[in-house]
Amino acid sequence: MPQHYVVRRSRLGRFNFTLLANHGRITGVVTVPTENRSKAEVEQAAHDKIRALAAELAAATSAPT
Repeated sequence: MPQHYVVRRSRLGRFNFTLLANHGRITGVVTVPTENRSKAEVEQAAHDKIRALAAELAAATSAPT
């Protein structure tokens, strides 16, 4: 299974997500400020945070080459 994530918007700038990979899944929440931001900006910021977390996890768990 290719690595990917699923996002579900909660409220007040909270986004629940699940990172899915071959060896399992990790579930969490990111929060982003919503004040003076459009819905699209808030969602983009949440996705950016989730992608950054996924990249950090991949880097921390990858086997040395």
